Amino acid sequence: MYNVNRRTILAAAGATALATSKLAWAQAPWKPVQPIRIVVPFSAGGGSDVVARLIAQGFSEALGQPVVVDNKAGASGAIGSDYVYSAASDGYTLLLGTGDSQAMNPHVNKVRFETLKFTPVGGIAKFPFVLVGRPGLPATNVSELVQLARQTSLTYSSSGPGAAPHIQMNMFAEAAKINNLLHVPYQGAAPAFQALLAGQVDLFMAPINLTLQYRDKLRFFGVASLERNDALAEVPTLVERGFNVDADSFVCLLAPPGTPDAIATVLGEKLRTVVSSPAIDKKLRELGTNPYRGTRAEFATFYQNEYARWGKAIRGLKL
Repeated sequence: MYNVNRRTILAAAGATALATSKLAWAQAPWKPVQPIRIVVPFSAGGGSDVVARLIAQGFSEALGQPVVVDNKAGASGAIGSDYVYSAASDGYTLLLGTGDSQAMNPHVNKVRFETLKFTPVGGIAKFPFVLVGRPGLPATNVSELVQLARQTSLTYSSSGPGAAPHIQMNMFAEAAKINNLLHVPYQGAAPAFQALLAGQVDLFMAPINLTLQYRDKLRFFGVASLERNDALAEVPTLVERGFNVDADSFVCLLAPPGTPDAIATVLGEKLRTVVSSPAIDKKLRELGTNPYRGTRAEFATFYQNEYARWGKAIRGLKL
């Protein structure tokens, strides 16, 4: 009935096959084909670095590619953060984001990156801190510490101006009405903690995981959270002792701005699988952290809220 040219039929069939092929390719989940790098914006051995290395192995297995941890410390997390912010948005360079580097430091120091322009991949854990004193410090509880600090000038270490221990100590000092604490910054939590152990400084607001094997050496004054931590169940919160310091931080994975949603979704799903696995969950809890359970979308909201929360708190401190 119709005089259809054979060449026309073949051309139409070919176009249909090509369109089907393109649709199938477009719908296929992103899959990495080369190693992935997680940049930690602090020195090796600190709390965030320990978590990054714990996550990297499981993440590598889930993605089918090596996952390498790369420490780029300096400027309270700004150097490593800026490096990832400027990296290609192809899924192969990620940032181990923290409350320090993303939610606190930008409100204290001038940084080149814009926190809320990072692409959220997912949460890893909420990160509690504990106020500890050097071995031999002549104060055994937080009341004695406050009395001592009001009588003499005590020093405290941090992982840099604008980092969590710096902000948290200022929150404690304001709550305790202490005016003469001397800040001694280091390039990372690990060297700041070593300075405390060596007696070079008096105090440190430390990531809980760094302190667990030093129960018999350090003075433990209080956890900077609303609730006690299972890993240090015997240590009261600062809130329990009358000092309103609610200062949990967080660790997460972020991708450069403009990372396609298809890539970030795959990374987020794999990360959530890793964090929720029984083995990783157990290890994170043993480190004193609280594993994050939300979806990628829920984490994106949490991330924005944390940035706003810490901005408000820091403005109140007038640093």
